[in-house]
Amino acid sequence: MDDGAILLVFICQRVFAKEARNVLIIRTYQYLFSRFTSIPQCLVSRKSKMRISPDRRSSMQLTRRNALKTFGTVAAASVLGAPTVLRAEDSAVLTVSTWGGITEDSIRKYVQPGFEKLTGATLAFDIGGQGARYNKLLAQRANPPADVFFSTDEAVVTGTRAGVLTPATKKNLPNFADLQPWANTLKSDDDAHVGGVPYSLIACALAYNPELVKTAPTSWEDLWKPEFAGKIDFASPVNSLMPAFVIMAAELAGGSATNVDPGFAKLATLKPAKLSVFWTDWAPLNKTGDVLVATEFDYYLEAMKDQKYAIDYVYPKEKAIASLEYASVVKGTKKQDLAEAFLNLLIDPKVQEGVAEQTYQGPTNAKANLSEKIAARCAYGPRVQQLRFFDPVVFADNRPAWTERLNLEVVPAWGAR
Repeated sequence: MDDGAILLVFICQRVFAKEARNVLIIRTYQYLFSRFTSIPQCLVSRKSKMRISPDRRSSMQLTRRNALKTFGTVAAASVLGAPTVLRAEDSAVLTVSTWGGITEDSIRKYVQPGFEKLTGATLAFDIGGQGARYNKLLAQRANPPADVFFSTDEAVVTGTRAGVLTPATKKNLPNFADLQPWANTLKSDDDAHVGGVPYSLIACALAYNPELVKTAPTSWEDLWKPEFAGKIDFASPVNSLMPAFVIMAAELAGGSATNVDPGFAKLATLKPAKLSVFWTDWAPLNKTGDVLVATEFDYYLEAMKDQKYAIDYVYPKEKAIASLEYASVVKGTKKQDLAEAFLNLLIDPKVQEGVAEQTYQGPTNAKANLSEKIAARCAYGPRVQQLRFFDPVVFADNRPAWTERLNLEVVPAWGAR
């Protein structure tokens, strides 16, 4: 019997002993314990005997009120599909380093209520772009500014190597077992740990203005069509998916991921009007007609549709570029258990369904079921087959050198704003 089971039995036997005469109360507690745990009914009988060491007994002196509070947490954990965690002190705060906007909003709406109910802790947010937040982890590694870090899978690789991120314990993430086979792009050193949890899937697609582009593009090669010269928004060299574009351009020019010279040469012939990191960088140019085609994440493009932009997009025939968003534990946190409870809720199927409906980010839990309307607007179901997944280790290994080459060999030729 594990410690959790012993604790529940002890609560039933000791805390409610004064009400032993009330058969109805005893039977009710027996039913509740058997309903939410695997403890046989006989073990919670008034007459059952168990030996508890003095050390364990002293650590288990719970008041009736605290016992009820603890049992409520156990029941909540069972319902939420989360690991059993002891409730934190009321003053405990878990700081989450993440993007603002719809990402922050979805966490507040779909994750925060369940987390606070389950643990008794509260959430705080450190909001910003991934690069700025990552640099903060590096600068403050002796006193981490956050407990959980949201990023791309490449940043998990880089952060783990740099010693600012640490693996999570898989047994504390029961929802991890239900992730899609394609979701976990990170390799762990052992089966007991994971580098982080992939909580959503998005894709970089080829966007266009349907009011001004008569024939929709079908290939990444279409970016080089003469009619789009000087009318393109393209990913900035610091964009999270720039390594994928280097590889893609290399393949279009006869090269490969291990022979990227043709890719840099081909990229230098592109004629972008704008280099962007975020969709709002180029959205005004869509309205004026100064940008006709763009490389952008599908969930941003869906948001632009909702805001009545003249925009549509395709997954090119070479496939769109998959991007998995991760949440990881910050190394040095004193709240690893709370961080892992948060990560597990993040990949709960019901949570992911809500997030997908609000953000158009595809779920990674195979048990998440989306409505037909939402499924048609995010990376989910059959649409995943139209995506290409890249190895984040390749990105992490090559980004510094490739970024330098882009800035020296490609960007000067672009002359883009």
